[in-house]
Amino acid sequence: MFDAISRSDHFGTRAATRDAELERASGAARLEFAPDLRTLYQRSPCRVLMPRIDGAAGREIVLVNTAGGIAGGDRFEYDISVRGAARIAFTTQAAEKIYRALDATARIETQIVLDDGAHAEWLPQETIVFEGGRLGRSIEISLAGGARVLALEGLVLGREAHGESLATGEIIDRWRVVRDGRLIWADIFRLTGDIAALSARPALLDGARAIATAIYTGADATRRLDATREALHGVRAGASVIDGILIARIAAADGAALRETVLKLLSVLRDGAETPRVWRS
Repeated sequence: MFDAISRSDHFGTRAATRDAELERASGAARLEFAPDLRTLYQRSPCRVLMPRIDGAAGREIVLVNTAGGIAGGDRFEYDISVRGAARIAFTTQAAEKIYRALDATARIETQIVLDDGAHAEWLPQETIVFEGGRLGRSIEISLAGGARVLALEGLVLGREAHGESLATGEIIDRWRVVRDGRLIWADIFRLTGDIAALSARPALLDGARAIATAIYTGADATRRLDATREALHGVRAGASVIDGILIARIAAADGAALRETVLKLLSVLRDGAETPRVWRS
């Protein structure tokens, strides 16, 4: 039955040869807090949930992809603005899935703008890239004055439960952080072509199948460095502070090891606060 209805494999009665021949998703979500919610825009398949969390230090916003995954040629855009003394945590209902593509790259673009005094946390659950998946992801963060942000993005290479590893495909992950109009950090991770061979290289992933990058921009970033490094103990990882940004990178054997380390890291960078509730459901 799946073979007959999969939009990734067929179009009408003949096999599709290009992703453009298939129905594509173009989702978007735009939120502005100042400090309470001022703007909410959502375009299917993106949906925004705002659960009531008793005792939480700030608000939790849950982003949902009602399509259940992302295929080649799909595009998702998230535009977040936090003004005033608001503290908002953004997360996703589940791990995102990047399906096999025919010829087009799936794109996820996130823009976060924080005013002086605002505190935001971008904490999506991990993204799982299926064999043959093509992902172009970018996150751009613009900070003013003493704004603070904790941002995390994770990748799992292949469907572990199916015994699948990522051998071919494309992953391009871009980060940019700007403070008061000045670029203070930019990074691009690129993995294309023979991913199996590249991932095995000791200088690259050394066989790791799950990776993550986290940044923290609070004024106390340097003071948190030792505790951050301690939280990363047990996996291939590292942390440093560059121009006031604490940057942590993790390369783990699998998704379970990655999540275990990420949970320890978030506990340190969130002062012991529990992770968003959807991470624990």
